[in-house]
Amino acid sequence: MPDLKDPKTRLQEYLQSRKFPLPIYTVLVLEGPAHQQIFKVECQLNGLPNKAIGVGTSRRRAEQDAAEKILAELEFVSHHKEHGK
Repeated sequence: MPDLKDPKTRLQEYLQSRKFPLPIYTVLVLEGPAHQQIFKVECQLNGLPNKAIGVGTSRRRAEQDAAEKILAELEFVSHHKEHGK
């Protein structure tokens, strides 16, 4: 069964289960006219070196994109630690 939770929710749950603080989302760039804006948002994890930039047609989509990138990185690192790589 696929995971129906969005990337921001999954990231928040991942961090909370490991007692890390919640991520910080910062809008870096807002480009384009009002009806065609592009957002660039940074997701940073307090106390961890990980951060990612997401892009989207809304702030929410850009945050989701950034959260998905951070999750992929965290899962990659976690997987490699578990398997001694």
